[in-house]
Amino acid sequence: MKKVDIITSHNISIDYEAASVLNRGVAQFLDLLVMMVYFWIIIWIVVMFGFSTFDFNMMTVLLVILQLPVIFYTVLFEYLLKGQTVGKMAMGIRVVKLNGENANLNDYAMRWAFKLIDLWFSAGAVAALFITTTEKGQRLGDILGQTAVVRNKPEQVYTIRDILNIKDRSKHEPTYLGVSKFTDEDMILIKNAITRVKKYPNEPHKQLVRDLAQKAAEELNLPEVPEKKLTFLKTLLQDYIVLTR
Repeated sequence: MKKVDIITSHNISIDYEAASVLNRGVAQFLDLLVMMVYFWIIIWIVVMFGFSTFDFNMMTVLLVILQLPVIFYTVLFEYLLKGQTVGKMAMGIRVVKLNGENANLNDYAMRWAFKLIDLWFSAGAVAALFITTTEKGQRLGDILGQTAVVRNKPEQVYTIRDILNIKDRSKHEPTYLGVSKFTDEDMILIKNAITRVKKYPNEPHKQLVRDLAQKAAEELNLPEVPEKKLTFLKTLLQDYIVLTR
C-alpha cells in the first residue's frame, strides 16, 4: 500500500494509507448512482407537476437550474463534508491537503475541474495511470491541487505484537513491572513517537517523546523521569511485550 506522509506547519508528520484505484473507482461509481437518482427524480417532478404549467423555455431553464447540483456534486459535497462525497464516505476514504491544513474551496474546485481530463475525456485511464505511478497515489487534479485521497482507517491493522520483535524473559528481563497496566494503543502511540523522532528529529517530535516519557513515569509512580527518555520508552515497549504476551 502507498503511504501519504503529511508534514504539518508545525513539522509534525502524519502517515496515511493512500486510497487505491479500486477504492476510488467504487466511490466514483456510487457517486454516479447518487447523481443519476437525483437527476431522474428531478425530471419526474418537472414532468409530473410542471408540464402543464410552464412552457418549453421555462421548463428548460428550470431543468438546467435543478441540474446544477449534479454538475457541481463533487466539489459541493467535498467542501461541505470536509473531503468526502457519499461514495467516499461509503468507501471510508477522503481528500486531505498535503500540508496538513484543511483543503479549501479552491482546492476542491481544482480537483473537480481536472476530472474532465482525469476521468471523462479518458474514461478514467489518465486517473488510473497517475494513481498507480505517483508516489502518493495522486491523479492529475490531486497533484495540481496539492491534495491526496487517503483511507480513514488502514486496510491492515497491526497490533503491538506485529510491530515489535517478540521477546521473552530468557532474552529480556523486565525493568518496569507496572507497564502491564498500559494498553496496546498506549504502546503503539509510544512506538509511533519513537519512529517519528528517528525519521524527523525536529523539536516538536522531541517534545512529544519528552511528554510521553513524563506521562509514563507518572503512571508508573516513578520518583523522577529517567534522563534518557528515548531509551526509557524503548524499554517500556520491550517490558510490555514480555509481561503481556
